[in-house]
Amino acid sequence: GSEIKDEITQVKTSTPAKVSRRSGRASDFGGSSSPFGLSHKEGEALSAPQSCPRAEPDPKTLRKSESQRGWTLWEGGAHGASRVLQTTPPKCVDCRQYLDDPDLKFFQGDPDDALEEPEMLTDERLSIFDANEDGFESYEDLPQHKVTSFSVYDKRGHLCPFDTGLIERNIELYFSGAVKPIYDDNPCLDGGVRAKKLGPINAWWITGFDGGEKALIGFTTAFADYILMEPSEEYAPIFALMQEKIYMSKIVVEFLQNNRDVSYEDLLNKIETTVPPVGLNFNRFTEDSLLRHAQFVVEQVESYDEAGDSDEPPVLITPCMRDLIKLAGVTLGKRRAVRRQAIRHPTRIDKDKGPTKATTTKLVYLIFDTFFSEQIEKDEREDDKENATKRRRCGVCEVCQQPECGKCKACQNMVKFGGSGRSKQACLQRRCPNLAVREADEDEEVDDNIPEMPSPKKMLQGRKKKQNKSRISWVGEPIKSDGKKDFYQRVCIDSETLEVGDCVSVSPDDPTKPLYLARVTAMWEDSSGQMFHAHWFCPGSDTVLGATSDPLELFLVDECEDMQLSYIHGKVTVVYKPPSENWAMEGGLDMEIKMVEDDGRTYFYQMWYDQEYARFETPPRVQPTEDNKYKFCMSCARLDEVRHKEIPKVAEPLEEGDGKMFYAMATKNGVQYRVGDGVYLLPEAFSFSMKPASPAKRPKKEAVDEDLHPEHYRKYSEYIKGSNLDAPDPFRVGRIKEIFCHIRSNGKPNEADIKLRIWKFYRPENTHKSMKATYHADINLLYWSDEETTVDFRAVQGRCTVVYGEDLTESIQDYSAGGLDRFYFLEAYNAKTKSFEDPPNHARSSGNKGKGKGKGKGKSSSACEQSEPEPAELKLPKLRTLDVFSGCGGLSEGFHQAGVSETLWAIEMWEPAAQAFRLNNPGTTVFTEDCNVLLKLVMSGEKTNSLGQKLPQKGDVEMLCGGPPCQGFSGMNRFNSRTYSKFKNSLVVSFLSYCDYYRPRFFLLENVRNFVSFKRSMVLKLTLRCLVRMGYQCTFGVLQVGLGQEEPSRGDQEGRWWPAGSTVSHQREQGHHVGTPRPTDRNGDAILGPPAPQTGPWPRCPPVCVCRGVRWGWLWQDMSALVAARMRHIPLAPGSDWRDLPNIEVRLSDGTSTRKLRYTHHEKKNGRSSSGALRGVCSCAEGG
Repeated sequence: GSEIKDEITQVKTSTPAKVSRRSGRASDFGGSSSPFGLSHKEGEALSAPQSCPRAEPDPKTLRKSESQRGWTLWEGGAHGASRVLQTTPPKCVDCRQYLDDPDLKFFQGDPDDALEEPEMLTDERLSIFDANEDGFESYEDLPQHKVTSFSVYDKRGHLCPFDTGLIERNIELYFSGAVKPIYDDNPCLDGGVRAKKLGPINAWWITGFDGGEKALIGFTTAFADYILMEPSEEYAPIFALMQEKIYMSKIVVEFLQNNRDVSYEDLLNKIETTVPPVGLNFNRFTEDSLLRHAQFVVEQVESYDEAGDSDEPPVLITPCMRDLIKLAGVTLGKRRAVRRQAIRHPTRIDKDKGPTKATTTKLVYLIFDTFFSEQIEKDEREDDKENATKRRRCGVCEVCQQPECGKCKACQNMVKFGGSGRSKQACLQRRCPNLAVREADEDEEVDDNIPEMPSPKKMLQGRKKKQNKSRISWVGEPIKSDGKKDFYQRVCIDSETLEVGDCVSVSPDDPTKPLYLARVTAMWEDSSGQMFHAHWFCPGSDTVLGATSDPLELFLVDECEDMQLSYIHGKVTVVYKPPSENWAMEGGLDMEIKMVEDDGRTYFYQMWYDQEYARFETPPRVQPTEDNKYKFCMSCARLDEVRHKEIPKVAEPLEEGDGKMFYAMATKNGVQYRVGDGVYLLPEAFSFSMKPASPAKRPKKEAVDEDLHPEHYRKYSEYIKGSNLDAPDPFRVGRIKEIFCHIRSNGKPNEADIKLRIWKFYRPENTHKSMKATYHADINLLYWSDEETTVDFRAVQGRCTVVYGEDLTESIQDYSAGGLDRFYFLEAYNAKTKSFEDPPNHARSSGNKGKGKGKGKGKSSSACEQSEPEPAELKLPKLRTLDVFSGCGGLSEGFHQAGVSETLWAIEMWEPAAQAFRLNNPGTTVFTEDCNVLLKLVMSGEKTNSLGQKLPQKGDVEMLCGGPPCQGFSGMNRFNSRTYSKFKNSLVVSFLSYCDYYRPRFFLLENVRNFVSFKRSMVLKLTLRCLVRMGYQCTFGVLQVGLGQEEPSRGDQEGRWWPAGSTVSHQREQGHHVGTPRPTDRNGDAILGPPAPQTGPWPRCPPVCVCRGVRWGWLWQDMSALVAARMRHIPLAPGSDWRDLPNIEVRLSDGTSTRKLRYTHHEKKNGRSSSGALRGVCSCAEGG
């Protein structure tokens, strides 16, 4: 119970935004959802503002009295004279009821045994599962209970209705009653837990739209959901007034579920013939009641449509609903007009004002508006007439994300499929349902049929069509003859002249596919016919951007092809849009997102796209020579360059001997390897003289005492998730002694087969001490060995540095931290004697890295002794950095240690973390304000914030880094669809707006792995779309942080962006599929440093130890006595977990004792144990 209570007290007040449609269809009052249906969204009005029961005077004759609460009625007289006629009674500032109203009732108070909400929720009478049961972890949402004999009141104790907009105006309402388990349908007080002052109420909602008799009403607080049963005697009259419109909306929604084509008269007949449920204070529904509550009913239908699947037709556009909207004068979207922030629990700090809407630049706003429409602050500039009347697809729903089918009439009319482009209709398979709702609201006469257009005169398509050949003729004489090919500069196709360098559309084999676009780089005629060389463009829809890309944007790719001229469909224009000279200062300006006009034949490109790594880069600059200008293809040139780098080569020959030619250097993938260099090799490249111990085999499943371990049967297999037995072996490490090729029979060396003679290095686990030697050894430690072997050059995976530790001029720690791929050795290992020795002189000497071919010949020796010194590290000025969402500074610290940045500004809203950042980085200006507020200040021209801190201006920030809150994207967050998480997610938009405004040279965004797949990768795609539009070169990757010496089970998503014009380096090869530079990090590597585990609370002081070189002050999270006992009883064998716990009685550290689980039910899925014992602890196991 105490564990449940601890968990409950940490629940956020935000409510889930993901709607649930259980029990038939349910009505959503917004985005918060109850576990049983749809609920009222946080920040959205529940219904139209309700008028007070008492009529108020005309506002024109009212003036607020400054001396008293209430309204004073004034009457104007001659010459401006006036006199007081009457004073209306004052209202309660919370519930807005008249204080002198005789019907105003006060809450009579709670009984003495009533419990506070957190304590009440831990009562055993409300438990569905025992704390030890597996089913206890099955909650997908807040706890759910029922409440009977309830009363709702404000802070002053006034009983008040909850449907008059009080909750939407952030008025704190509370309720009391008897709370009962969710399965208890008896409204009496028996078996209930009396609770007091539950709330404040964050949302109220309705469910039960499944054809049943009753509509269920519920409340959502910060801690739980409550289904209302029966009101208390004193609250019953107030609650009865709300019943009519609630049941009215239930009738309408249920009737329209299966009757979408009915008229208003049919709906009215249904309402008037429905008998109200027993117990209500009215006996029939009328048209007057329908019109009176029409605003409320229509809002519920809107919610119902929003909760539906994307392929369901909206109910709101049915004829009867349109008639009702017109007759009652309903204002559509009104429930969205009133927004509120979630009511906070009183224990929260006053500084927490709730999430602010994202401040955005114009460019980011236009791209993200649809996806985060409720979390982005609306741009007033978008309210002009042009944008207000323009109908746009939402662009983010599943239908919008589908590709065009290429078969329907709309696709066939598109220019990209060879049509005329006159219709301007969307593909029939991509009709946006959200757009359909808006169109139906505006225009009842929507015609979804595509108008029949006269078939345009089209060129015959198909690669095998030959009729086009009679329409193709060369213009002018050949400009060059190369063998059997005559190259031309121009050609005429169907009276249209093309020349080398023009862009064309090409007819595909499949007419349902859009036309391909390419640049003509050469044209010639040979025995194959009239040909041209096409350098292809890649449409944005074929990149990682998918359907979020600009339909007119193309990307250069390294793909080209020889094709017949008859395949050309027509000439198009492709414009290159380079970054402007003043690119860095154009951030945040009101730039048009459209780059070119859409005339069906004009496109543009900014970037080159790497399809293998999903990278957008500045188009490469490869210039033709005078000799190949007539047939120069940039794609061919780049591919030849790549292939040339991949081919291993030898250089600097030394001498020949013993049928071998020796060399001083070999190259592979652009990396030079010299004699004496350290190299990584595939694990299978060589073995060790010391035979390793047989790899640990997975323990065989032994017989288990099922009475002692009754849950062990749940281990269906011997598979161990994340086992080190499945981890690849690290690379072998060696030092090059010789580089040679064998001499062929013709006397020439076989340079296609390069061999290396190397000295082996042992890792600690490769010695006779086996894996135990690694427990206390440095991960960069190696042992020299005089063992030699010959390996194929193809086995080399990279270059590393291995030095003798005693030769270092700095500490080993500083050396290891100075760069990647650094190792050292202090001893040599003799596998024959299983002993450790001093390294030989030739291993220790930094000037003698090898003896050429190893036979002491002077020429070879002297050549190798002149070893190439390591290039001096290039010192560059540190980048002026802004760290957004900085926390205590972990990301900045990594850049500081890498020596690439200097963090001058940081933004962190949480004061303890911000204070820690200040202590870790004394020279940094740390802002403890909302990043949206700061960005708005900067964009409005402010130089300082409210505290007088100087804000960075355009041109100041050279690097922008940050990790927007990941809770909304994390798969570990069960509530990532709630409004709170949506606002957290929208901070990605704010972060991108920082990038757009400041236009730093470098930009890095870090988040959890689920960022890549969240919402069908939509956030990732829109993020890339923004950066590409800004002109940044960019890529993204899912990194295994274990390679960075962190917890190896976690993956982080990282995006990197470079400014246009910079050279983008490739992501470092991780090599996890063939090996890694170092062994896998284990749990032992992480926990050997801290002291023995002890329970205790986390320190409340700022985490300043991040800047220290040692780990200190380790404390484990506070655990209950029961959890601590469970952890102590889990075996230490790999793969052990809760299923290995014994079913025994244990004396806990707090003096209490556990009880043995009693298995009293038949387990339907797994049957009985081998001894015939039952395996179920409750009736759920029986599957009933």
